Amino acid sequence: MEETAEVKVAKPKIVDTHAHLGECCVFGGFTTEEDLIRRMEECGVDATIVQPYPGAKDFLKRHDEIAALCQKYPGRIFGLASLSPHIGRDRYRKEVERCVKELKFVGVKLHTIGHAVNPLSEDGNLVFETAHDLGIPAMVHTGAGIPFALPALCIPAAQKYPGLNIVLAHAGMGIVSAEAQVAASVCRNLYLETSWCLGEDIRWMISTIGPDRVMMGADLPSNVPVEFAKYRALDLKPETYDQVMGKTATEVFKLHWSN
Repeated sequence: MEETAEVKVAKPKIVDTHAHLGECCVFGGFTTEEDLIRRMEECGVDATIVQPYPGAKDFLKRHDEIAALCQKYPGRIFGLASLSPHIGRDRYRKEVERCVKELKFVGVKLHTIGHAVNPLSEDGNLVFETAHDLGIPAMVHTGAGIPFALPALCIPAAQKYPGLNIVLAHAGMGIVSAEAQVAASVCRNLYLETSWCLGEDIRWMISTIGPDRVMMGADLPSNVPVEFAKYRALDLKPETYDQVMGKTATEVFKLHWSN
């Protein structure tokens, strides 16, 4: 009697789409490599997308440190550029291009409150335009920091650049999560990263715009287990859970695994 070869099914990847490294003179935070890796291992996170805090004192140095982490933990750490577009058009584009083309980062951040950027302004458009030209997603801080952090302010850019994927970080942060959901329902290239949202808001987002437009993020190492607990408490179908906990981020950020 012939033996049937065992077919191994790859375990779905868990991706934390929102993390930081280093210091933040805006919000007073500080995250170390040890903080990131410890929480990943404790919670079973396979990969984390890491960016500087908006209050990084030296964004060039921080980008280089994140790139070094990507090399140290291939397939586990991915970089995302974050710097103020107010530094000037040429300087801004040059650094984001370096991050993408040389450091292999997978996206760029528009931090509406940390960098004091109105998404509707010329400098706000610079972030969207640069991301569009480089073929990477743009993540935008939403929630705390109204009016610049209103999710609806990303609708014009989503319509102007229909080929650009825009991730609404914090999906309104519980403060204006309904607006984030409405914005995403209007523009299919808007995605929701749900750190700091209420559990039932997350369920509503998944049920209305679909799990392929929703992704888990934590923002802070101490918040990783909290975000896991929220998603587990929703009792999602296994395929839905896998989608929001990793597949959506993998698809949007075009992540490639080392194994």
